[in-house]
Amino acid sequence: MRKRFALVPVLFIPTILIQFGSTAGMAFVPLYAKQLGAPVSISAFVAALMYLGQAFADLPGGWLVHRFGEKRIMCVGAALSLLAMIWRYWTQGIAGLALSVLLYGIGTSFVWISRMSWLKRTIDPDKRGYVMSYVGGSLRVAAILGPLVGGFVAEGLGYRSLFMVQGLLNAAALVMFMMFLPKSSNDGHPYSLSIDSALVAWRTGRRSIIAAAAGISGLTILRSARPILISLRGDALDLGESQIGLILFAGAALDAGLFWISGIVMTRSGRKTAAVACTAILTTALIFLPAAQGLPGLLLLSLLAGFGNAMGAGINLTISGDLAPSYSPAAFLSFWRFSMGAAGFGGPALAAWAIGIAGFGAAPLLIGTMGLAGAAVMARFMKETRPDFRRTGNPEIHQ
Repeated sequence: MRKRFALVPVLFIPTILIQFGSTAGMAFVPLYAKQLGAPVSISAFVAALMYLGQAFADLPGGWLVHRFGEKRIMCVGAALSLLAMIWRYWTQGIAGLALSVLLYGIGTSFVWISRMSWLKRTIDPDKRGYVMSYVGGSLRVAAILGPLVGGFVAEGLGYRSLFMVQGLLNAAALVMFMMFLPKSSNDGHPYSLSIDSALVAWRTGRRSIIAAAAGISGLTILRSARPILISLRGDALDLGESQIGLILFAGAALDAGLFWISGIVMTRSGRKTAAVACTAILTTALIFLPAAQGLPGLLLLSLLAGFGNAMGAGINLTISGDLAPSYSPAAFLSFWRFSMGAAGFGGPALAAWAIGIAGFGAAPLLIGTMGLAGAAVMARFMKETRPDFRRTGNPEIHQ
């Protein structure tokens, strides 16, 4: 209990602050881009640049964590996110917005890799599913208020005020990292040993790693496209930012309220069950977005998406933590994060491409197909990564 309480100022509160800032503005980036004169397809692409920034930073991020320690890189990531919001506040135009979104993605990548490396070293395998689900739950708590506050601030006070709020939240997270996160450093060994450790994990579990990456990538595509597609559909229905924020808030509230289900499912039924269920329900919600003709229909689909996403709270953190080597996991996690960053960029980018070619109706169908394909690969080829303590008393990977 004491150890869990110690995680509150170190991890949970800063995680909530950063995610709150992200969700407060992320869904409204395409609407702001449209306000600056960009077409719908370009607006969706600008929002996707956050995930491209994450992909850029993921591979060097693993080396940086190994070289300088989790605390320093986590602080650097929070500082870069803060700088991105300051730049977004002062600059105007599509190019300035795109650069700030890209920089914000780099900052969040550094925070993610550092956090995962720290958790991998400090959390026992048999507790990882529950802890990671609570980390995922922390993200969802922030996601409840983020779109709601973001929508009202953007509509009532303007987008620059929204950017100021996001910057203050990132500044608070940076202060907490500096004050409470224990100082860490590398283990004294060259980073090549971390790469070797990742290669050993790859050689011994290549098939499961590829299948897991395919499944989580498909789910990441769905998750990254979800707020953008809902936001753009709401705008097409002439809903204001506050109404769109309320719709996203309702889905996020259901998502956050049910996040604990994921921890139970992952621990009792396995990681694959949670991931596939999450993907299937989320896909259903997105595919029917073009059918929504007003606020009630869009609200219902947002609630369905929230329920589906709750089934996979913390699933990415858990599976990557399960698969990562216990010794020097930074390299493995950076490669994993790179693939997820590419998938996160792929969701909105594919949506932008589909909208530009065939209109909005084609985008959810394409995104949903990608998600289901990844889930099918995971279900067929991934070995269950849940530690089995009932038979041996030790964690093992079992079919």
